[in-house]
Amino acid sequence: METAVILGDVTYSDANTPKLDDISPRYGSELGGTTVTLTGSNLLGSADATVLFDDRECIVESNTDTEIVCVTSDKPWVGDEPRVSINIEGLGNVATQGLVYRYVSLYSDTETWGGDIPPIEGESIHIPKGMHLLIDIDESPKLNAIIVEGSLIFAPHDDPTHLRTFDAHYIMVMGGYMEVGTEEFPYTSKCRITMHSDRFDPYLPIYGNKVIGVRFGNLEMHGVARPVVWTRLAETAEAGAQSITLIEEVDWVVGEEIVIAGTGWYNDDHETRIITAVDGNTFSFEEPLAFLHLSVAPVYDGVEIPMRAEVGLLTRNVVYRGDPIVSPADLYGAHIMIHSPGDESSVGRIEYVELKDVGQAFKLGRYPLHYHMIGTVHKSYVRGNSIH
Repeated sequence: METAVILGDVTYSDANTPKLDDISPRYGSELGGTTVTLTGSNLLGSADATVLFDDRECIVESNTDTEIVCVTSDKPWVGDEPRVSINIEGLGNVATQGLVYRYVSLYSDTETWGGDIPPIEGESIHIPKGMHLLIDIDESPKLNAIIVEGSLIFAPHDDPTHLRTFDAHYIMVMGGYMEVGTEEFPYTSKCRITMHSDRFDPYLPIYGNKVIGVRFGNLEMHGVARPVVWTRLAETAEAGAQSITLIEEVDWVVGEEIVIAGTGWYNDDHETRIITAVDGNTFSFEEPLAFLHLSVAPVYDGVEIPMRAEVGLLTRNVVYRGDPIVSPADLYGAHIMIHSPGDESSVGRIEYVELKDVGQAFKLGRYPLHYHMIGTVHKSYVRGNSIH
């Protein structure tokens, strides 16, 4: 006969719980030797700490009440998910709050490819579960398909003007993870992903071609946040004008592309221009406007009704696009499809990204960005993007 033991009251103290708040860097070479700093609270620097990344010890070099510094061991490939475990002697395990460290394989490293050269144009890549491929090259060949069951991570450059380009026909995230920045750590340099194919190339079932497809996986695309991406004219811009004035301050700069909405009777009165000079809220461009763009606020029965042309910023530092030749000529651009059987087992968080030459005309369900039968959405979002 089993005997029940009734214990006394258990009190949980959040203030006394050891917690992990940050891991820096978030990833490092699978060969080991990366110095990692873990910051948190109540880490009890006077006690011994044991840190494990994917069950591989990270050798502790120093620890205080708020910081542990360790050096990673190497990690042979194992088909598992990334995980972090920290134990403080006398306190127990640290609450890691979902933070992970990824052992990555560098695209540029021949070790990643078994001592051979990296993939060449037309070849495909399979990233198995447990492998995290870090794109650290400036320019990729035009690849065929990338099947992601592990992780595909694009690393930002220290130089914010640096451009990293990646070309492929298909990227399929199957139970894996694709990252071009995260909400907390947005991509801070420039990245351009270009998708290729035409309407006669082979289709992936459900997803088609020229696509980033997500099935039971996660897609994270986060460019640098822009405080204002859509505003209005402060005064009417006449046809022939080479500048416009906005109703509010924005952070738009020379070289960026804007769109000025039409205010006429036709849907093609909108115009795009490249900013050539900035003076306060006034933005100049080289090509004169072809159409009148109104900014008026008539009063009817004492009620002001503002009617001002909208102005949007198209430029973002992260660009996802269809190839610039076939896409506009055939109205057959790139697209993103995030699909699940209604249980939100696929997640797509996309913000401050420029989607250019996207969408496939006359094809059902080939929108620029498509959450297909995903169910009630709690984990995904789309914000601050431009689509053109």
